[in-house]
Amino acid sequence: MKQKTESKETEREKVMSDMADKAMRNYDQIVRTGLKIQEEASRCWSSLLTQGASTHDWQRPASAFASMANGVLPQAQRRMQELLELAEKNTRSSVELMRKTAEAMQAPNIPERQAKWMDVWSTSLGAARSNADAVMQISSRMLDTWIDFIQKGSETPMREAKAA
Repeated sequence: MKQKTESKETEREKVMSDMADKAMRNYDQIVRTGLKIQEEASRCWSSLLTQGASTHDWQRPASAFASMANGVLPQAQRRMQELLELAEKNTRSSVELMRKTAEAMQAPNIPERQAKWMDVWSTSLGAARSNADAVMQISSRMLDTWIDFIQKGSETPMREAKAA
């Protein structure tokens, strides 16, 4: 009976692990596809603006925008990489919590069961705290990146207005 229960639990863990792996692969593919679309759109706009009738009028603002975008794109890629790493860490934490929960449910006596459940709860709260801190740091860095992008974008028109 115990062996049958263990095999069902290992089967469930394997299914959950496979689902988490598929979700991570899908998320990774979505991120890469999004970045490819952004790069292609940037190339498309660059070629459109450089081939127009009044290219000289558009070339300077377009090149300024392209240089700003080229500066922001690596930072955005780093933030996406941080999000992927966080998702991987959360997947590992979730699997570990499931394992500890299964062990707590199978504990033979009350004191051992109580100790294992306390471990599950403390690990769960620690993971939630760690996750909240990581999300807050990533969000803060993303906002800093956008603020830098906007400041750099507003500096160029201001310089041109002063020069005129």
